[in-house]
Amino acid sequence: MLDTKDLYTYQILKPINDDTGVRIGTTIIAYEIRRYIDVRNLKNTFAYQIFCTQRIIIPGAYTPGSTDSIATEYTNYSAIVSNTITPDLSTKQLWIVDYSPRTINASINQTLSDDSSSGTGASWQQTIGSSTAESNTFGASASLGIWGTDPNASVSVNASQTSSTGTNNSTTSGTQSNIGSVSSIGDSFSIKEWAAYAFTDTADSQITWVWGQEYPWDVLQYRDGNEGNIVPPSFVQDIMQSPDGQLLPPSLLSQFGVDFTMKAAWIVEPTAGGHARFQHEINYYTGSHQWQDPSNPSTISCSLNSLSTPNTINTTKLDLYTYGLDPITNEGITQTAIVGFIPQQFSIEPSTVTTAGKAPGKFKILSLTNNLLIEDSTAYSSSVDVGAGFSPSETALTATFSKNCTSLSMNVSFKVISMSNNFRLYLKHWIVGAQSVNISIAINGNTVEKLVDDLEGEGGEDNLLNLYLRNLDFGSVNYQDFLQLGLNQLTITLTPNGTDYTSTYQLRALSIETG
Repeated sequence: MLDTKDLYTYQILKPINDDTGVRIGTTIIAYEIRRYIDVRNLKNTFAYQIFCTQRIIIPGAYTPGSTDSIATEYTNYSAIVSNTITPDLSTKQLWIVDYSPRTINASINQTLSDDSSSGTGASWQQTIGSSTAESNTFGASASLGIWGTDPNASVSVNASQTSSTGTNNSTTSGTQSNIGSVSSIGDSFSIKEWAAYAFTDTADSQITWVWGQEYPWDVLQYRDGNEGNIVPPSFVQDIMQSPDGQLLPPSLLSQFGVDFTMKAAWIVEPTAGGHARFQHEINYYTGSHQWQDPSNPSTISCSLNSLSTPNTINTTKLDLYTYGLDPITNEGITQTAIVGFIPQQFSIEPSTVTTAGKAPGKFKILSLTNNLLIEDSTAYSSSVDVGAGFSPSETALTATFSKNCTSLSMNVSFKVISMSNNFRLYLKHWIVGAQSVNISIAINGNTVEKLVDDLEGEGGEDNLLNLYLRNLDFGSVNYQDFLQLGLNQLTITLTPNGTDYTSTYQLRALSIETG
């Protein structure tokens, strides 16, 4: 079973350690990345939505059963957990659009839903026809009679004919487009004897949560004392001990352990690289309370101890373009993934070498349906000749070689959610010049070699390369399956077939289609 949400998700599991390196808990962090077109303020801005869910689990040290001795102290129980998520601010623009929980100290039930839909339709109907009907009827009768004793005689004839011919032609055409989206965030928190406080920084990009025990003593309010010795007010001390003089334990969460889940969502306008990185800083405080003088149980003192070094977790660079790709489906407009290499479609335009020793600019381009990503993956040397690399035009992507740039490559990324659909790769391409070009296509570890030696408009295949990525017809010589569920990547490597580097290779369009 495949959960399509996983196609967009980056997840890590990390331990939470104390100052000695001993594991005291676990945190699970998941990021879900979706492409987003921001049309607010009458703009059309390319961006991504990043949803983070983080869970912090720190078990307690509670042991069931009764003891014979009366407790005079409770030590090192969970008291405060703080968590700060800081995004990499090297992006063009980033801000928080939602987070939960907000501030709670008893219970909360919050639900946010956002539904939107739009539709357009048009239809045209025409009926053309003609009809002809002809009807003929005639009749005759005759009667002969002799009046007297002889009988009468009569003759009667009736005839009718009906003929009809007709033609009818009806044409109906129509188009309809519907776009709908439903996003729903529902969180329900029920917290007992603890509180949660959330706040952002001045740039509205960093988010911090502080979770703390409120009962029987409020560790966030009564946290100051001489050298860590905190003496809460008398009315607080009254609820920390029984009338018969027994010291009462901390809250149930502090005894059994804490398990907190936090969520936040950002909108990011990516930089040229299209990456984002986040840092998580977890700090943990333990609490203790005891009689100040065990021989004279009247005053209760408390203390808080924090980790000297918070647990810091840095995510890897999250590739927003790749994680945000939508899968190729078997219906609708997303059953075909196609990229036409025209300048306005590039997220990052390619550029050839204009100064010797300077590497070309690497391009990125997404299909309009956001299900195909192509990017320059060439490992350029530091001595690339002027003019080498990829360059755009109004009709094609051009690959130019040189003596010290004899190979150019590009990565093609897409996602598949079907194990039964057939897929084909199409390349609309040709060469310019007399030198043919070798194409090596590596598909998830499988390599296919092809040769391009036709000029534009020449060749028996109309400059079209057709390659099965998956063909499940067992009786076909083309039976093969190079694909896997989830992300698939192709690497297309171009090299001249000889030592003549004056010829170039041009790619007008690349598509991956089902069927």
